[in-house]
Amino acid sequence: MTNKHHPVLIFYRLITLAFQRMPFVFILSIGTFPILAQEASTDQGVSWYQAGEYSRAREIFLQIIKDQPEHPVALYHLGRLETAHPAAEQYYLQVLLHAPQHPYADDALLAVTRLQYQQGRYQDAVKACSRMLASYPNTDLKNEVRYWQGRALLANKQPVLARLTFLQLLTVAPESTFMMPTRLGIADTYRAESDFIEAARLYLKFETDFPDSDSLRIALLRAGESLDASSRTKEAGHVYQRLINRFPDSPEAGRVR
Repeated sequence: MTNKHHPVLIFYRLITLAFQRMPFVFILSIGTFPILAQEASTDQGVSWYQAGEYSRAREIFLQIIKDQPEHPVALYHLGRLETAHPAAEQYYLQVLLHAPQHPYADDALLAVTRLQYQQGRYQDAVKACSRMLASYPNTDLKNEVRYWQGRALLANKQPVLARLTFLQLLTVAPESTFMMPTRLGIADTYRAESDFIEAARLYLKFETDFPDSDSLRIALLRAGESLDASSRTKEAGHVYQRLINRFPDSPEAGRVR
């Protein structure tokens, strides 16, 4: 047996070879670890958010954007978690700026629309709705977008355009979850034009079309108010009484007692 075939030398060469290869493997692992770790952190943050653990979710998402400021999932959820409207809007706008084709982008733009409406920025909300319908024509949020566009137009003192928007929504999606609020919106547009009789007629149709709907209490209140505004006080009183009988503990009934 020669020295180079001595068992100890063979073992030594194997160990040396293994250590020579280890740095390469280690470098590869280091290169992929941040990506895997970030994905795990994102999943954990979303899980905490969905579980209602908002403080924990916020902490994770803030750490993610500290390392990657343009991360769309973290930015979107921070917008959802933010209670201050201007700060929340900025998070959503960052999603749209950095990742306009991300799956959360249309949700972010709809959230911007709602925030603008809540802040009384109705013209901005109308523009945001138009942008969304143009940028994301296949979004499954189209019905909600059209509804908010109608509400924003109405609040911006454009009842005719609002009514056209509501009617378009009823035409393309007659059975959507926004059908009843949209029909209320159409009646509201006539009320905004001081056509109180037509408004009352549309509100009162809820009694026959949706007798078991919770929206009926709103419709009855607005019908009574519209009749009052048209000097039909006696008829308004009958409507208010039906409201009280049907929804005795509702805020609407409390307003007319």
